[in-house]
Amino acid sequence: LTSIGNYTFQNCTNLALTKLPSGITSIGDNAFCKCTNLSLTELPSSITSIEDFTFCNCSNLALMELPSGVTSIGMSAFYGCVKLSLTELPSGLTSIGNYTFQNCTNLALTELPSGITSIGSGTFKGCTNLALTELPSGVTSIGYNAFKDCTSLTSLTFKGTHNIIDSTAFIGCTNLTTINVPWAEGAVENAPWGATNATINYNYVAV
Repeated sequence: LTSIGNYTFQNCTNLALTKLPSGITSIGDNAFCKCTNLSLTELPSSITSIEDFTFCNCSNLALMELPSGVTSIGMSAFYGCVKLSLTELPSGLTSIGNYTFQNCTNLALTELPSGITSIGSGTFKGCTNLALTELPSGVTSIGYNAFKDCTSLTSLTFKGTHNIIDSTAFIGCTNLTTINVPWAEGAVENAPWGATNATINYNYVAV
């Protein structure tokens, strides 16, 4: 077995796989969506992409890490995976879709890969354990509700020049009190982008 097609196991609520065959290289859209008993702790190292809705609402999915070769993760791929406790993403990852990790309440990332260029709508919404302290220099846009209700964010440093940050990007981030940005006041619209308790330090130079 080298691939699992679109919708193959969708809504199979009693599916209790704990491991996938090592030769699998692709898993299609919605392949395991709503498989609430799926309790995988790892994926085959041969996988390079995770498609749209692949593991959406797999509430018992407990992956500790993703394969190092993964370069893209699709829209809502891990939406509602409340036991997903990743602390890092593959270093070669360049693309994360909208709502990819929404409501992953145990997601505990401390950094994002340097190749990420945009953070879409709702990507980390409701990730209450997300512990990022900085955003990569390549990120140029942050979408609607991207970090909504990420209450573990306290201080965030922007490493690069951002062109677009939605006015709701950090709404509900009640503990985010410091935002460091390398640009001048007024250079990016909508500040503080929903983070009503935050002080913005403009023209910040990271040490």
